[in-house]
Amino acid sequence: MYHPFSVSETIRIAWHILKKNFSTIAVYTLLAFVIIVGTGFVVDYIISDVILESVEVIFSILLVSFIFLGFIKLVFQLIDKEYYDFEFKDILPQIKMLLSYIILLVIVSTVYVFLNQAIKNMEDGIVQHLLGILAAVFVEIFFLFYFPICACFIVDDNSGPFESVAQSFNLIKGNFLKYLLLFVFIEVLVFVGTLTVIGIIFAVPFVNILLVVAYRKLVYSHLDVDDDVTETV
Repeated sequence: MYHPFSVSETIRIAWHILKKNFSTIAVYTLLAFVIIVGTGFVVDYIISDVILESVEVIFSILLVSFIFLGFIKLVFQLIDKEYYDFEFKDILPQIKMLLSYIILLVIVSTVYVFLNQAIKNMEDGIVQHLLGILAAVFVEIFFLFYFPICACFIVDDNSGPFESVAQSFNLIKGNFLKYLLLFVFIEVLVFVGTLTVIGIIFAVPFVNILLVVAYRKLVYSHLDVDDDVTETV
């Protein structure tokens, strides 16, 4: 049957997925943590050449993006595994997905840098400070509010960077207040999680599971079809 988007149900389903597949998610998260920390250690303490450091930073961005998209694919597979089994290769992001994600990341970051620089070059005053705050808030909201949904479209629908942005705005606009409530819950969860290392290791995967489930729920709320996410958990 048709199911409207529900924050409480999204949290319940995400928690169910985490509990049911805890070992799989824990192994992926632990491996990702070790790889990212190891790469960061190499960049910060071993490599001293400036050119090599730049290459390593670019590689680190690609690596983190690959791991993040891989986790999103993993969650999609865990949601759908009621219907079929999946293999390791099924959670590996495609090159197009990685490029779309990186392009979107670079574009938004570049726009913010140029915008921030333009504001800094303005005459010092209230207007400059207000514009600086607005620019920072806008970018933060996009990265935290819309960017994860863009990533879901890139992975689930193989969308391009600009297409994913348009799809995300269209998907959220009908349930903006509900998604905002979920966003507030996520912010609180992340804040509490950052108080300890174990907390953040738990909070990061759970938040990403929440966002993937929210994406699926939002998609079904726009369609007059069965809500498979709800019916199977």
